Amino acid sequence: MRKAQSDSLSRRAVLVFLLRCAVYWGVALALVSRVPAVDRAGVSLTVHTLQFVLALFRFHVQQIDSSLFVGGTSVQIVSDCSPHMPFLIYAAVVLAFPATWRQRVIGLIGGAVAIHVFNILRILTLIAILARKRDWFEFAHVYLWQTGTVFAVFATFALWLRSTITRVRPA
Repeated sequence: MRKAQSDSLSRRAVLVFLLRCAVYWGVALALVSRVPAVDRAGVSLTVHTLQFVLALFRFHVQQIDSSLFVGGTSVQIVSDCSPHMPFLIYAAVVLAFPATWRQRVIGLIGGAVAIHVFNILRILTLIAILARKRDWFEFAHVYLWQTGTVFAVFATFALWLRSTITRVRPA
């Protein structure tokens, strides 16, 4: 009887978590679709961070709107190039997870930084591919890095989860 009750509670907790994830993700989608400033802010942050990093390595970068010209090639940063959507997926899961608000805030800040850094590295490698092996770009952009982004979000959540869950030692 006790095991059945425990299993029922576990299933209920998982269903509540998944429902919360869906609600938070729905709110995030509504926000992004109704507030264009969210997309613009994500693109702007990405463009400015790329300019800063490339300038650190003494690359000459010219910006026209959301396009960057560097090393004989150019990239246009659009909404899909910014990390705000992967971050919003991550945020929905972190907010849905039963943790303290302090843990959630730490997770959201750390996750924002990790996902942003990953995204900048992703775009920098795509710029390098465009400059050296243009025919590899489509594969890297569409398959390699989109899959990599999913793994990066998952890994970021897993690391936060590991730091959040306190281990209970058996008596």
